[in-house]
Amino acid sequence: MEEIFGTSTIYSLSHEAEGIGEFEGHTIRIPFSLPGEQIAFKQIGSKKRRKFVFQAVESASDARVTPVCRHFTQCGGCTLQHMSADLYKEFKKSLITIPLQEHGLDPFLVDDIIILPFGKRRRANLDIIKKNDVVYLGFHRWKSHQIIDLKECHTLSPALKSLLDPFKIALNIVLDNFQKAKIFLTETKSGVDFSFEVQGVLELTESQREILKSFALENKLARFVFKHGKKIDCIYKITDPVVTFDGADVAVDAYSFLQATEEADEILTSLVMKHVPSTLRKAADLFCGRGTFSFPISRFAPVDSFELDKSALNALEDAVLKSQRNITSYQRNLFDEPLSISELKGYEMVVIDPPRAGALEQVKTLKDSKVQTIVYVSCNPQTFARDAKELVDGGYILKEITAVDQFAWSAHLEVVGVFAK
Repeated sequence: MEEIFGTSTIYSLSHEAEGIGEFEGHTIRIPFSLPGEQIAFKQIGSKKRRKFVFQAVESASDARVTPVCRHFTQCGGCTLQHMSADLYKEFKKSLITIPLQEHGLDPFLVDDIIILPFGKRRRANLDIIKKNDVVYLGFHRWKSHQIIDLKECHTLSPALKSLLDPFKIALNIVLDNFQKAKIFLTETKSGVDFSFEVQGVLELTESQREILKSFALENKLARFVFKHGKKIDCIYKITDPVVTFDGADVAVDAYSFLQATEEADEILTSLVMKHVPSTLRKAADLFCGRGTFSFPISRFAPVDSFELDKSALNALEDAVLKSQRNITSYQRNLFDEPLSISELKGYEMVVIDPPRAGALEQVKTLKDSKVQTIVYVSCNPQTFARDAKELVDGGYILKEITAVDQFAWSAHLEVVGVFAK
C-alpha cells in the first residue's frame, strides 16, 4: 500500500469532526485537527480509496487543548478531546443547527446544549486479540481494524473500567495466540452484565468456564454469559440485570439498547415529561424500547407502546405485569408498517425515539394526524432535521429543540424536539 506524506491547512470541520483541507487540488479530511491549523498527515491507499492519517500539528490553533487521554489520536473512541470548552460547545451545537438550516428550519430554536458529566458511560463494546502471549483489549484505531490496547479510558464508568485489567489476565489463559474476541458490557442497577464472544468458537471447555466463572465471582458481576451465534451459555449469574424506569425494574442484557448514561435517561425523561398535556387521555410511545418513556407517562394516562425488538417487548411486558402500569405493548416494524392516520386517532401525545435512520415513513402519517403534541427524541441530528421539516410542512409548529451531549468527546448528539399541531 502506497504511503505519501504531506501537509495541509485546515479551513473547517465536517460533521464527523474531521478537519477539511486541500492537497494537490483535492479536498481532504484529516481527523484530530482544527480550523486554522497546519497539519502533517500520511496518505494511505490509492487515489480512489485514499485515507488521510493524522501525524502531527505543525501550527496549532488557539482553541487546541491538551487531551486528557494518552490514547487520543490513536484510539477512535474519542475525536474531540483536543477542543477547548468553547469550541467543543460550538461544534456540538452545530451538529443540529447546520442540518436545521439546510432544511429551512430555525436554528435559533436550539437551547443551550446540555453537557452531561464525562466518565459515566454505562455501555461498551470492546474488541480483543491475543498476539505473542499479549492480550490487546480496547476500541479500534480511527477508521481501522487495529485494536488499541486501553491503558486508560475517560469515558467509561468506574465500574466498567475496573473490569478491563482483571479480564485481560483471565483472557491470557483462556485465549490462544492470534485468537480474536469481543466483549459487551452494561452497567445495571444490579451490577455489570458481561457478554463474551470468541471468533470461531462454539463452546468453551470446562477449564475455560471455570476461569471465567472465577473472574465473574471475584469482580462481583451480576451475570457473565458466553455467546455463540444465537445461543447464550450462562457461565455465572448471581442476579438478573435490571435498570429502573420511573420506579419499575426492567430486565436488560449486555446487548440491550439503553441511553449512554443513567444521567441521560433522567434528562431525556424530564424533557419529555414537561410536555405531557394536562388533559392527556392516551399516549403512544413509538420505538419504545424497554419503556424509558412509557413508564413515566403511564402515571398520567394509558400508553400504547410499539417496538420491533421482541426481547425488548418481553422485558417491557414483564415489568408492566410487576408494576401494574397501564401500558399496552405491540410488536411492530414501524419502518415498513407505520401507524396509519386512523390508528393515530385518540392519541393526544406521541413520543417517537427512532434509531439513527430516523422515522420518515411514520412522520409522513403523523404530519396529517390530529395528534396535538409530538416529542421526537433522536440520536441523529441529520435525520431529525429531515423528519422535522416533514412535520412542519404538514402543519406542525416546532416549538423548541434541546441538544443533550451524552456521547462524550464524540461527534454524536442527542436531540429532543417538541412539535405542536
